[in-house]
Amino acid sequence: MKVLKESIRNSPFLGIFCTVTEKIAIFPASSESKEIKKISEALEVEPIRASIAESSLWGVLAKGNSRGIVVPEIMEKREIECLESIGVKVKAIKGNLALGNLIATNDSKAILSPAIPKKQREEIQKFLGVESIESKIAGGELAGSCIVLTDRGFLASNNTKKEELEKLRAFLGLEGKATTANCGDSFIGNSVIANSKAVIAGSLTTNIELLKIQEALAE
Repeated sequence: MKVLKESIRNSPFLGIFCTVTEKIAIFPASSESKEIKKISEALEVEPIRASIAESSLWGVLAKGNSRGIVVPEIMEKREIECLESIGVKVKAIKGNLALGNLIATNDSKAILSPAIPKKQREEIQKFLGVESIESKIAGGELAGSCIVLTDRGFLASNNTKKEELEKLRAFLGLEGKATTANCGDSFIGNSVIANSKAVIAGSLTTNIELLKIQEALAE
């Protein structure tokens, strides 16, 4: 499994600007070709350039797995149609929710924030085809910002409580570690993107942080 340190749009916070599955990686339309090429080749996915709600905040607003991508209803119809035209299944979820910050998912399980209303949680679970639990992480409601989840393992914020980690391991059936990235960023989902083939950490990530990330996701 490949482990890299990279940036997107000269930012080490990859997870803010990019959302990744086992099949695709969606980048802001303004991303540089060399960044897209290096990251998508490592992840072994199809790269897609697009906007979401006329912004570049894919990692903040959207989350998905091999079955499709869930987005907030503020995403423009033409933006959704653009993705669907190339075979990406998209589900718009009612409410102006920053779904990327609120959902951690792989192809079988999902951690959903309590901030997502029950009806929307049910829609997300059904569309992504996953078993899910509602849970706070690190004492807060930003599950997507505090967890990076793949089919091989997971990373959690260094502020995650011991009982929260144990709950995650039991539900996911995976090993995971609590750590930071980008030289101390506890919102690990803002700084790391990953699937089962590669993990890409922000360019400011220290060697010690990278070792912990590798232990959780790449071994």
